[in-house]
Amino acid sequence: MEKTRRSRHLLASLVLCGLLAGVVLAAAAFPAAGFTGLAAKSASDSFSDLPADLELPPAPQASTLYASDGTTEIAEFYDENRRNVSLDQISPVMRQAMVAAEDNRFYEHQGVDLKGIVRAFVNNQKVGSSTQGASTLTQQYVRASLRYGATTPEEERLATEDTAGRKLREIRYAVALEHELDKDQILENYLNITYFGNGGYGIYAASQAYFSKPPSELTLAEATMIAGLAQNPTQYNPVENDHKFAIDRRDYVLNQMVKLKYVTRAQADAVSTSDLGLKPKSSAQSCENGTTAYGFFCGWFLDWWKANPVFGSTTAERVDNLRKGGYSIVSSLDVDMQKAAQQQVDDTLGAESRFATGVVLVEPGTGRVKAMAVNRKYGIASGATVVPLLSGSAISPGYQAGSTFKMFTAIAALQKGIPLNHELYSPDRYVSQYPGECAIGGDRYCPKNASPKMTGDQTMSSAFGESANTYFIQLEQEVSVKSAIAAAESAGVVLRGSQDNQLKEAAQKSPTAWGSFTLGTAQVSPLDMANAYATVAARGTYCEPLPLTSISDQGGKQVASVADTTCRQAFSPEVADAAADMARCPVGEQSQVGIACSHPGGNPTAASVGAAIDRPVAGKTGTTDDNNAAWFIGFTPNLAAASFLANPDKYDDEVPDTKTPINVARDTLAAVLPSLPTESFTAPSPTLAFGTR
Repeated sequence: MEKTRRSRHLLASLVLCGLLAGVVLAAAAFPAAGFTGLAAKSASDSFSDLPADLELPPAPQASTLYASDGTTEIAEFYDENRRNVSLDQISPVMRQAMVAAEDNRFYEHQGVDLKGIVRAFVNNQKVGSSTQGASTLTQQYVRASLRYGATTPEEERLATEDTAGRKLREIRYAVALEHELDKDQILENYLNITYFGNGGYGIYAASQAYFSKPPSELTLAEATMIAGLAQNPTQYNPVENDHKFAIDRRDYVLNQMVKLKYVTRAQADAVSTSDLGLKPKSSAQSCENGTTAYGFFCGWFLDWWKANPVFGSTTAERVDNLRKGGYSIVSSLDVDMQKAAQQQVDDTLGAESRFATGVVLVEPGTGRVKAMAVNRKYGIASGATVVPLLSGSAISPGYQAGSTFKMFTAIAALQKGIPLNHELYSPDRYVSQYPGECAIGGDRYCPKNASPKMTGDQTMSSAFGESANTYFIQLEQEVSVKSAIAAAESAGVVLRGSQDNQLKEAAQKSPTAWGSFTLGTAQVSPLDMANAYATVAARGTYCEPLPLTSISDQGGKQVASVADTTCRQAFSPEVADAAADMARCPVGEQSQVGIACSHPGGNPTAASVGAAIDRPVAGKTGTTDDNNAAWFIGFTPNLAAASFLANPDKYDDEVPDTKTPINVARDTLAAVLPSLPTESFTAPSPTLAFGTR
């Protein structure tokens, strides 16, 4: 019964609209167009041929990146600053003001205001009268939807052309739409799609743009001013123009509200004597304009998004999707960890220093990045930078990582069954099989230990604890550079430098190429190194670095799999357990199976780390020749931290203090680990600890 009644109502509306359209539409809506009777009749004849179904594409919405708490905003991305809200999130007085400003008979008509058309027609025939339109809120919403839904220049022209044909299409769709959506739904959609000037696309952005508050808190004075802007958001914009225009328009809306009995005359008069009370909030999008404390993490997130084919087939398409898709993105960044990391960095080295120091925190077993801090400002202003100092790129491949790369030679050895107690004599200097210059003459690469105290019989564990170069260059000869590179890349190291990739290619063909690899002459990013050591902490499980914990579209639906971890077994848990046990030695801890962590007279390179952190911890220091860069990577079973010190603009600049990364990573871990459960490393198997007995 109800369906029949609605069908009859629709039919009657269409017939009446068609009759009126042919007679008065052109002159009423477009008096300057000078349509002839023939043109009007043609428009009327085509009315019934128009489709009644209107596709309602969502208007572009801003995407928002949050910290892991889901509330701390990092940055917004948009072409049009719009964020849809439901009607119950908009103050009742704002809804009333909108109806009063644009469509007094909104709750009476069925999409087309026939009385309004006649009134506009009569008015527009009077000489000297201002032109009146007769578009209802529903028609205006249809017009905006058609414009946003246009996919070709022709569709856009048809949606915006100043013709009777366009008006007829709007009428046809408006009548049909009123039978698909109720009045509240139409009003909600209208408020969300309308532009109110000053960068305010939709009521949420407009409320922020003019009064720095959500639309649920708008007062009568504020609501009437915003509602008045819809007719001409450029002329009535009080931020850019004389307030008089906005005040006059606000007073008009107030008078309309009095006529509709939404407010009393006394309430309207009280508002009309007040000023606008503007509290404008500028809108700025993307990472360089977001929360500066999270800028480098945000920049890495944006690079990750641009490279992800899930969001589009090209970089441009992916960026467009981010700026229009209205995504709510909850990142992996932990606000407390980020604050602690940044505090340690800032306390250590000021932003004015030519040297950069920073720290990256990664969660083992997920790859989620918890913090990225560096002593630089992110942005495009003077003195700031958008160079990926922590995450690396083709133009900024990172910094030589020094002895932290010994980990990968050790993993390659363990994979071949060479145990932790594998003993080699470690001289002060060792002439290797690899071609290269030697300080004492000859054409073979001949690295030297940092201290003569390292001379003597060393095991893999003791040599790692003391960082004996001449032990690891011999171990590399046993396992091959090729195997060490494979272990590094399997763990998560990315070689971005062109020279490094040339050397890698050479090492695949020749056993004597790139002998310095084990001593960390490759350029790598702190993010990659934190993640590579996180692979060891996770018992050999490598996970791709991930900036998200969840992502939902503008309808609140989770985007499947995008925020899921992508992990694989890089090497066996037994190999990882042995490597982690070895890595306890540099920080002053002891092997879980009793292997000595230093040879007689030797010392751990970062004993202060174990002393400061009251839980199982491991790590490795790293310095390069001539101290051009310094590193420390520390980890527990549930968190890895990589810190560095280098001059990103001059790689051969000697760093002032090689212990800086130790201090930064140590103090950051000490500050953040109490929020995580204490976990223990798994002891290495007897076979990989002592070999086959």
